[in-house]
Amino acid sequence: MSTIADMVREGRLRFGRQMACTRVHDLLASHAVAIPDAEAAVEGDTRLTYAGLAERVDAIARALIAAGVAPGDRVATMVPPSLDFWLTYLATVSIGGIWMGLNPRYQIPEYAYLLEDAAPVLVFCRPVYEDRDYLADLMSVGDGVAQFVALGTPSGRAIALDAFLQAGEVVEDATLAARRAAVDPEEIAVIVYTSGTTGKPKGAMLSHRAITQTALVNLAWMGDRLESTLNVAPINHVGALNNVCMTVFAYGGRVIFYHRVDLVTIAEITRHEKLTYLVAGPTTFAMFQTVPGGTERLGNYRLIVVGGGATPEAALSMAMAGPASIHNVFGQTETCGTITATEPGASAKLMAESFGQPIPGAEIRIADAEGNAVPVGTSGEIQFRSPYCMTGYFNRPEATAEAFTADGFLRTGDLGVERPDGNFSYVGRLKEMYKSGGYNIYPVEIELALGEHPAVSTAAVLPVPHPVFQEVGHAFIETSDPELNAEALRAFLKPMLANYKIPKSFSFEVELPKLPNYKLDKQALKARLATQVPA
Repeated sequence: MSTIADMVREGRLRFGRQMACTRVHDLLASHAVAIPDAEAAVEGDTRLTYAGLAERVDAIARALIAAGVAPGDRVATMVPPSLDFWLTYLATVSIGGIWMGLNPRYQIPEYAYLLEDAAPVLVFCRPVYEDRDYLADLMSVGDGVAQFVALGTPSGRAIALDAFLQAGEVVEDATLAARRAAVDPEEIAVIVYTSGTTGKPKGAMLSHRAITQTALVNLAWMGDRLESTLNVAPINHVGALNNVCMTVFAYGGRVIFYHRVDLVTIAEITRHEKLTYLVAGPTTFAMFQTVPGGTERLGNYRLIVVGGGATPEAALSMAMAGPASIHNVFGQTETCGTITATEPGASAKLMAESFGQPIPGAEIRIADAEGNAVPVGTSGEIQFRSPYCMTGYFNRPEATAEAFTADGFLRTGDLGVERPDGNFSYVGRLKEMYKSGGYNIYPVEIELALGEHPAVSTAAVLPVPHPVFQEVGHAFIETSDPELNAEALRAFLKPMLANYKIPKSFSFEVELPKLPNYKLDKQALKARLATQVPA
């Protein structure tokens, strides 16, 4: 029997709103029949085939029905990257529930906000992780949650997982099948909260159709290189759910879970599991360079996609020394993850400057403030129209209306430009651009240039007030080199940037603050600038 991946490769599935396989559970059901003995998910010594994965998902789905979870009810999971995440997600969405992830890096006020905003009826939680009692934290702010399920030793009003699953044994096969058959592809499967770099996080609603079609259309160009991957990314992030797990899942590949970013262990897993597919961010290559033999592990991969920010040409060149095919991609929560990619064989220079072109089925335009497309070479807002975009923001009709243009394009809030060669370049965030002496300054351009310095791991540029030029740049530098200083970086940037773009002040740290999705926390850096005078 053919797998979904076979049908995509052979052109028997078309992309669009009428695609035949459009529910998340359809993928698992197909693989459990076509490739039941193929490995699907691994964590530690636990290795599940697709048949074994389907069996565990069925057990949790029955228990959710027995617990009274109705279609459209929200179900939350608080665990690090793990099988618990994957199983509860697949089970919840299979019966029409809406799944959401909670990050172990969150603090109690953040949990309180998310539990109140999404109002989940049930929360799966690992009680204790790395010496913190998460179950106690969540129950302290989760008065509206009807049931907590402890993925470990229960306490308080939480129920143990074994007891939870046992209660579901009374749910008959016909009842489970009926719930799954009733799920409409346009229904919401997942709520992914934005990182909240401006204001409170909003819950982007992603439908079954959007999630599965994004996975399948990316599978169409990624192909057999999706045999295996490692997920160490936070479960509440679209990168972990869609870019890493769902794409490999759609192919029928193997996802290995590890609970945190431990470079030594990651390098060993990469070697031992013979991983083929890596989703990398701008900091990934710098992180691999800190581990002896770490960059050699990149040579094990057959496909590396780079996104989540601008990656310096030097880092891309280093990765391209191996056999892997490298592609720069663009995506965000609201686009359901990856929605563009550079062509095979693109140079490091092109990938440092461009995120390529939209994937099949997606349209892109660069628009002015009125929504009109601007000429090639002119900067404007990056906007997408596609079946892969979010349905809207949960319980925020006004924000949803603001997110889309009258003709259906998603406003990304990112600035870009169409190049003469047909590729598109990222310029920066609309709200991050600042003016210095009448010039528009885009921090990402300066951050990319700084990233070319061998001693700079990560850079963030933010504006600070200036009595003459209104605003000038201040650069936060992450480096392990205690000798690196502002004078050296100014000299490094001088032949690369116009003088008005070069930051007037610098600060140096071993590690800059990060968001739960491991991107730089520019809001925290902005708060620092509000209380200190840059040197």
